[in-house]
Amino acid sequence: MNDAKFAPRVLVFAHDEAVGREIRDAVRNGAADGPINVYVTTDLTQAVDTVRAREPNAVMIELSGDLSNDRTRIGELRSIHSDLMLVGVYSAEGSNSNIHSGYLVELVRLGVSDFLRRPIADGELNGFMNRLTPSGQSNEPTRSGTCVAFVSNKGGVGKSSMAVNTATALALKYPNEVLLIDASLQMGVCAPMLNLTPETSLLDAFEQRQRLDSTLIRQLATPHESGLLLLAAPSDPIAAADIDDQSIVRVLNLARRTFRFVIVDTFPLFDQVVMSVLDIATRAYVVLDNVVPTVLSVVHLLRLLENLQYPPERLRIVLNRYQQLPGNPLVDDVSRSLRVPVDHVLPYDKRMITAANVGRPCSMDWVKWSKLHRELKEIASEIAALQPVANEGQA
Repeated sequence: MNDAKFAPRVLVFAHDEAVGREIRDAVRNGAADGPINVYVTTDLTQAVDTVRAREPNAVMIELSGDLSNDRTRIGELRSIHSDLMLVGVYSAEGSNSNIHSGYLVELVRLGVSDFLRRPIADGELNGFMNRLTPSGQSNEPTRSGTCVAFVSNKGGVGKSSMAVNTATALALKYPNEVLLIDASLQMGVCAPMLNLTPETSLLDAFEQRQRLDSTLIRQLATPHESGLLLLAAPSDPIAAADIDDQSIVRVLNLARRTFRFVIVDTFPLFDQVVMSVLDIATRAYVVLDNVVPTVLSVVHLLRLLENLQYPPERLRIVLNRYQQLPGNPLVDDVSRSLRVPVDHVLPYDKRMITAANVGRPCSMDWVKWSKLHRELKEIASEIAALQPVANEGQA
């Protein structure tokens, strides 16, 4: 499936923000085969953190013309990933006028694989793009698991219930291979929905991020009787404020290398953390109910995602707690307002509320003729189908 593949990631490391934006726009315009994620920075420390956390497929570095300076910057980046694809971008004018063939040869010895001259003309990125996304291949490591996010920009629509029940349904089929991450940092509710009292949380992962590995992330996760593991939200919302988007990305990338499925519940607010989660996620389920204010808020959310060039094929719309009450928009009304199809409709069902209150997900107690259970099973099966074949059998 096309949306099971990840958009390539490119870091642009420039001296000047305007130059960085120029290179970013050229890369995006040259990505004829689909969307591409481009990050821009002018700071070496931030560039190193981005390489470590987001694992870009390539780094486009603006050359300074000073070999000593460029050697330092390249060395710092390659110390994170020795096989990192590096592309030097230069201008023959101004401060870069001393760039010459001998200088470029030295950079090749340092690991720079290609060079592009500014302004980057149409067609000059073809070779770079071909190496970035080889034909017929996924541009993600073969050992990466599937990451799915549940998002909403309005609380009270059952987003967390959807995340918990979907993760539980997957865990019943794939025990110990599903990690639920409660990234709703200030008001996480996944733990009580699972009747768990975790002793560790995302805050511990953040504090130990420099030594975080597959073994440690499993130790920090709390097991559930369904076979699910939960990396809970911090119990202290003030301390949770220290967890930034780079740290979330680092945890997600490691989780994908450790677990077959990673399900993320997000905070009902579109901030940098949520944007980073969406950047990593194979698919994002946008959850809403059929109440006019909620529908209007999702209209704005989808418009924002469109402006940010978020790939629409990664999105699915979930109409939760659906009720045909006077004044409530029907499924077709919601679809027309959003200008996209509604992919899943889950009816209002008291069992979902009871399950949240008692801490036992309703997906653990299958009811044969229940439309709610059929839809939950369908979503879980849909996510399972996203799993790359290369990951089959991975623990």
